[in-house]
Amino acid sequence: MINRLIALAGTAASQRGRWRHLSARAGEGRMSSWQSRLLAQATSRTIRPLIARAPITPLTLRGARWAIDRAVAGTGRLPAGTTWRRIELPACGAEFVCPAEPAAVTVLYFHGGGFIAGSARAWRPFVAGLRMPVLSVDYRLAPEHRISDAIGDGLSAYRWLIEHTSTPVVFAGDSAGGGLAISVALRARDEGLPVPDGLAVISPWAELGPARPGPADALLSTACVDRVVRLCGTGPEPSAARADLRGLPPTLVVAGERDLLAADSHLVARRLRDAGVRCELRVWPGQGHAFPLARALPESAAALAAITSFLTTRSRSPCPTPPSSTPSATRSRPSP
Repeated sequence: MINRLIALAGTAASQRGRWRHLSARAGEGRMSSWQSRLLAQATSRTIRPLIARAPITPLTLRGARWAIDRAVAGTGRLPAGTTWRRIELPACGAEFVCPAEPAAVTVLYFHGGGFIAGSARAWRPFVAGLRMPVLSVDYRLAPEHRISDAIGDGLSAYRWLIEHTSTPVVFAGDSAGGGLAISVALRARDEGLPVPDGLAVISPWAELGPARPGPADALLSTACVDRVVRLCGTGPEPSAARADLRGLPPTLVVAGERDLLAADSHLVARRLRDAGVRCELRVWPGQGHAFPLARALPESAAALAAITSFLTTRSRSPCPTPPSSTPSATRSRPSP
């Protein structure tokens, strides 16, 4: 509903000519867009208080997962000509989403959701917006499974791509998925697999512990993060930000200035650079946690363009031929 409100307001404003045009680098300017401010006000007064107070327990997880999936799936339609098919991995599933036009690289994508929610189906509109072949992983979730299981699922997905594609593979993810992308790249390195050709992470949750004081995020609160941490538990895997990051590929970190977990993005970027990894950190003023998922925002479009540009520079090779083991589904309506 919030995205529809933004879209309707934007149409009316453009007809009256009362709003100035936002350039392609909108969002990296000194001021956030009016759409962004509207969204922040709406979420801070409605969604944020709800998730800050609502208990997060195994009993309420089913409803929370449904709500998160519905919210993310409603952030955009699929580009015309997009196809997708279900892929079965050893312990989980995945979706292979392909654009209508060839692309230079294949993306292994890890959705967000605090390790307790999210799905490839819900994230389908967002990953399709990358306009590259994307294998989006339905990794196993906490508390039914450990975070180490999710890392194993990511590695299985990477092995599948190595076997089925001939183009370079890049990793990407948002929030918990951003931290997971780094952890899977580290596991691949440690097991002797080739590291991915690039990493792009959005608001990575890489420091798995109680939330530290941070900016006034329009969505997240420290109480919410702390509940999720307790539900996930801790395992033998070190936080992505505290691991040995040497040998990782060039990385792009996208963050919002007002993200409660912005410190994680800065920590990841600093530790990557300290490890000798080329890392670019791009912070959008006025934006909150994982803001590119709200695709109606000018800042989101600019961030998505930056991510796509970064990933495509990793190779100029031809697009892989999509696997044909299962029937494909073409886009004829918004993804549910």
